[in-house]
Order: sequence, then structure tokens, then C-alpha cells
Amino acid sequence: MALTSESKELVVDTAGGPLRVWFYPRIALVKVITSDAESGEVLTDLLVSPLADEPLISDMLVEELEIVVESFGRGLWRFRGEAPGKLRPSERR
Repeated sequence: MALTSESKELVVDTAGGPLRVWFYPRIALVKVITSDAESGEVLTDLLVSPLADEPLISDMLVEELEIVVESFGRGLWRFRGEAPGKLRPSERR
């Protein structure tokens, strides 16, 4: 991704020390799509790291997408409003 007039380069503190990232405000529409349901679209910011090899989402985005995590270890989740027994497995990489 190239820098735009609205984007900026930042240095953020991480557990591994300072990391240079690129910040793109309100640039992406995100939604979760499964075989039988989907969330609404959410407009979100992006932070792009040269070290990340998969997307990470914040707790606020999880809430906006109406995701309820039932088991982090087993990767089970559901959409808010679905019955507690409606468990969805995490997708494979």
C-alpha cells in the first residue's frame, strides 16, 4: 500500500519494541461472510506492518462485526443473536 495524503507513517510500541507502521484512516470496508450468514459492513482504519503475515482485528472491530468468541483455544465463535449452540469454527489459513 502506498502512502496517500490521508495516511501517515507511525512508530508504535509493541512487546518486541518500537515498530514502524503505516496508518490509513477509515479506508476499508470489512464484513464477515460465512456459508449461511454474514455481518454488516464496518468502515475501519488499517495499520499495515511489515512484520505481520495475517490480519489482526481489534476488540472494537470484533464488537462492530457482532462476533462472539465462545472458545479462543478451539477457535469457536458465533454471531451475536445466534443461539449459543450455533458454533462456527475458525477458518484455516
